[in-house]
Amino acid sequence: QIGIRTTLLEEKCEAVELIGTYARDLGTGFVPYAAETLETLVPLFKFYFHEGVRVAAAAAVPYVLTSVKLAGDDAALRQVWSHICDCYTAVLATEEDDTFTLQLFNSFAESLSAVGANSMTSSQLESLASACIAQMTKYYKRMKDREAARAAEELDEDDEEQLAEEEMLEGLAVDEVAKALHAVFKTHGTLFAPAFHGVVPVAVKYLHERDPAARQWAICVFDDLVEFTGPASSQYAGDFLEPVTQALRDQSAPDLRQAAAYGVGVMAQFGGDAYADFVVSAALPALLEIISRPDAREEDNVYATDNAVSAIAKILRFYGSKLSDARALLQTWFGALPVTHDEDEVPSVYEYLVQVVAEQPDALVPNGDAQMLRHLVKVVVSALAAFDFVPALAQALIALMQNSMQALDASAKAELWAEISPEQQQALQAKGLF
Repeated sequence: QIGIRTTLLEEKCEAVELIGTYARDLGTGFVPYAAETLETLVPLFKFYFHEGVRVAAAAAVPYVLTSVKLAGDDAALRQVWSHICDCYTAVLATEEDDTFTLQLFNSFAESLSAVGANSMTSSQLESLASACIAQMTKYYKRMKDREAARAAEELDEDDEEQLAEEEMLEGLAVDEVAKALHAVFKTHGTLFAPAFHGVVPVAVKYLHERDPAARQWAICVFDDLVEFTGPASSQYAGDFLEPVTQALRDQSAPDLRQAAAYGVGVMAQFGGDAYADFVVSAALPALLEIISRPDAREEDNVYATDNAVSAIAKILRFYGSKLSDARALLQTWFGALPVTHDEDEVPSVYEYLVQVVAEQPDALVPNGDAQMLRHLVKVVVSALAAFDFVPALAQALIALMQNSMQALDASAKAELWAEISPEQQQALQAKGLF
């Protein structure tokens, strides 16, 4: 790889970066310049003389497209997008610069999110899938080459440092491939399924690697498959269910457990009856192991725990009739609250909590049990203090907290308030909730 550094090229890079800044900050005010700007930016994806120019151009395109979207001109947005999409996939299919690869996949995902649903043709979906296959196949070969080099024990300190740097950069690029696939699934759902068929063999290879990061990537991809194609995803279930079970019980990789736990949740929520037996019989016991670990709430494990708690809530909600003792599981789930870190899982967990209290008032706090009431209040307080909810859910949680407090006598209320941390008290007071 050869780069050229001259004053003129540096100024060109700065100019492209400035365009992105203008598009981001001006919003709809940038629309009059959008078409001309895109005609300038997109060819710079292939401006091989200066990596900074390419990266800046890729970063700027989503801002320009977003400005058009904010203006409400969907017709114009779709018109310019088709050509841009073709440019993205053409470059991604053959790109060798890992730094630019990860930037371009990121740019593609953000641009597609701006353009919206059903904005790619079947041939474009196939081209994107082919680009992902090409890049992931390349990274897989490099991963195996690194394993072989390390196994040969012929690396000196400098060699190992270089391999570690390559591994880190490629890991970032692999993450961006996953985000691009996520964006396509989210905007196209089952329309992407035929093209995704070709990605499956590559994902399965990653799924059976020893490297936890490789397996996590594959599980995240299959999570998206289930979430956005629903029961139709079950045709591939044989490829990923057993690895998901193994990932749930992996003791060395919390991120891997988190991805697997999230996947079980989406199976329950979106997968339908096709996944019921697996979720209830195989996955649920593993989720219970995650939330009952002595170190479940330690920093390294807390996101896996939050996702396991959320997944159990979804199992109760969508597969409750298939459980042998749903009430006991509900109590176990309640005891594992609160969810404290994963903002993506927080709304669904607390929506379900509100629903359970409304529909089964004695299920969580039987006979007005004071200890369970105190736990309920603490759970709600921690949520209200840490997160900002949509108004309807926030009001429901406030009402739940107030009603629970009213069931306690004055001394119990005082003791309970003393047990709430000063930080939580201050957060509640700052939000005017207490």
